[in-house]
Amino acid sequence: MNAEIMAFFRSLPESTHAASVVLFMQHFRTPFFPKCDYFKNYYPPSWSILHWLERMGADHDVCLRAERRYALSAHAMALFLHPLDDHLNDGQLSATHLSLLLRSQAWLRMNTALERVAEGLGRGPEIIKGLIEDYYANIGTPPARSTLDGYCRHFRKQMATWMSVPVLMAMKMKFAGDFTEALQDAYGGFGIAWRLLDDLQDIDTDMKTGCHSAIYFCLPPEIRQIWDQSLQSADVSRSKIIQSAVYNGGVWETIKGRIYAELATAAATLDEIQMTGLAEELRCLAWPLQDRPATS
Repeated sequence: MNAEIMAFFRSLPESTHAASVVLFMQHFRTPFFPKCDYFKNYYPPSWSILHWLERMGADHDVCLRAERRYALSAHAMALFLHPLDDHLNDGQLSATHLSLLLRSQAWLRMNTALERVAEGLGRGPEIIKGLIEDYYANIGTPPARSTLDGYCRHFRKQMATWMSVPVLMAMKMKFAGDFTEALQDAYGGFGIAWRLLDDLQDIDTDMKTGCHSAIYFCLPPEIRQIWDQSLQSADVSRSKIIQSAVYNGGVWETIKGRIYAELATAAATLDEIQMTGLAEELRCLAWPLQDRPATS
């Protein structure tokens, strides 16, 4: 998949190559020397899901070699586009000619590759259209319900483009519909856990910018009002009130527990469909969050 990032660079106008590399190195913290490693920023299940699907295909004598390159390209672009769109939307990345070129070219490559992966699947184009519709219907809107559950369901829709390649691959392998549904549930659970962890790590930034993260939706109404006011004021006392509610009011532990539950449930679901390798990866991520008795 890192090779697909390099292929993406080569597809850009030559005059933009140097500036694109600089942007990736600075904004996306991507090393290029001694080699490009964009996906070091991603937890393995985000991309290893394709490896484990290939393994299952081999075990069932299903060859996906013809679609492999297109699957890798589409998934690489989907994972790249998610933070790019996010940062363009929240202003972390300016909408310059270069950033818009990167976005348009990545969407073009993703859509073209998805069409090739979907070849031969009667419902393939319909599924791709539906997932992209889910993405756009939710990426720029607030959750329908202002709760942690509502926030999590909303994010599952926001990561719909991540789902495209795994769903199409599962269909190509002709597994039953419940296999594909379980795969989506588990991968969505992993994505939610990652989103919640990011929210815990970015609490100070989100509080200062007024971003409605998972933290926000766990706060009581009166503290939410203070959170929203922090966008207009740098009052230290407001920050202390919010931090007290987060760390002393059980919010931190609530979200930490939800992360563990999402990963554990996803791992159990994957075990049921015999994707034990991917399940073990999720358990490794969940292990540090598990409550264990203190040792003497």
